[in-house]
Amino acid sequence: MSDSLMTITRVLSRTLVAASMLVSLLPIDVAAQAPVAPAPPPGPVARMPDGKPDLNGFFQSDHGGANWGLEPHKEAFTGGGRGVIIDPPDGKLPYQPWAREEKASRARPERGYDDPTAHCIVAGVPRSLWVPAPVHIFQTPDHVVFLHERMSWRTVYLNRKTHLPDTIRLWQGDSIGRWEGDTLVVETKNLNGKPWLNEVGDVISHTATIVERFTPVNANRIDYQVTVTDPSVYTRPWTAQIPINRQPGEMLEVACLEDNQDLKHLKEVRDEARAKAAAEGAK
Repeated sequence: MSDSLMTITRVLSRTLVAASMLVSLLPIDVAAQAPVAPAPPPGPVARMPDGKPDLNGFFQSDHGGANWGLEPHKEAFTGGGRGVIIDPPDGKLPYQPWAREEKASRARPERGYDDPTAHCIVAGVPRSLWVPAPVHIFQTPDHVVFLHERMSWRTVYLNRKTHLPDTIRLWQGDSIGRWEGDTLVVETKNLNGKPWLNEVGDVISHTATIVERFTPVNANRIDYQVTVTDPSVYTRPWTAQIPINRQPGEMLEVACLEDNQDLKHLKEVRDEARAKAAAEGAK
C-alpha cells in the first residue's frame, strides 16, 4: 500500500471513530420514541337545524382503486385495487357480452383519447365520487351540491319529485334526493351515456338509473353505496360501496386544461393505431 493511500485510510478511520463517539453522546429524544397517542374517536353525526344529518364539509373517498377498475385488479401501474362491487357477491360486473367487449376495447392504449375526462369533461355519476380527488359538500334544506376539484359540480334537488323530460340528456344527469331516516337517497336519470365509469372504460349508457345512498356513520365518515340499473349494458343491477372520509383543509382550484399535458400524446397513440389499421386493411 502506498504512503498516500495509507494516510487517507488513517484519516477516514479516525473520522469514523470520532463520528461514532459524537453520535453516542447525542441526547436521546424520548418524545420522538414514545408511542403515538391514538386519535380521539370521531364525534356523533352532526345535525342541521331541522334534525337532518349535516353533510356539509370537505371529503375524499377511500376509493379502493375504483377509478382504474371496479373489480379487483393488481396492475403495478396504479397500485391495484381491492374491488368495490358488493353485489353481485362475486364482485364482478354483470356485463352483457357486447359491453364486456367494449370495455376490453377501451382498455387498449389507443382508446385512452376517447375517455371524456382526458378532454377535461366532467367525470359524471357515479365516477366523480371515486376519482382520487376531494369533494366539498354543501347542504341546504332544499339542495345538496357536490363541488369537485376540477371545477365541476352536481346539484341534488330535494324540493322536487319529477325528473326532467326524457328528451333532455346531461353529462351528470338529473339528480333528485330524499331522506330515508339518516340516509340521503339520490336517484339520477337523464344521462347522456357518454362518460366512462373509470379510466379502464367500464361502461354505462343513457338508459341507466343510478341510486346513491349517503349514510353518515359519525362526524367524519359517510358510507356511500351506489346501485346502477342499466338494461342496455348489464344483465342485472349491481351495487358498489366505498367510505367517504372528512378531510382537513379546503378545496383548491385545479385547472384541468392547464394541467392536461398528456392529451397530445394520447392523440398521437390513437392516430398511429388508426394509421396502422388502415394500412393493414389496404393490403
